[in-house]
Amino acid sequence: MEELKISKRTEPAMFTIRVDKSLVDFYDHLAQQTNRSRNEVISMALEFAREHIRIDENDGGK
Repeated sequence: MEELKISKRTEPAMFTIRVDKSLVDFYDHLAQQTNRSRNEVISMALEFAREHIRIDENDGGK
C-alpha cells in the first residue's frame, strides 16, 4: 500500500454532502481511534482518493 502524506492546507473550503449513516459512523470511529477530527480524517481520505481514482474508459463518460 502506498503512503498517505499529511500536509496543512492553505485555503480551506467548506461544502456539504449527504452520505449513508454507516459511512458517518465509520469515519467517527476512525477519528476517535486516531485522535483526529472527523473532518481531518475525511479530508485525508478524499486526498488519497484523488491520487488513486481512475475513470473506466468503457463507462461512456457517465
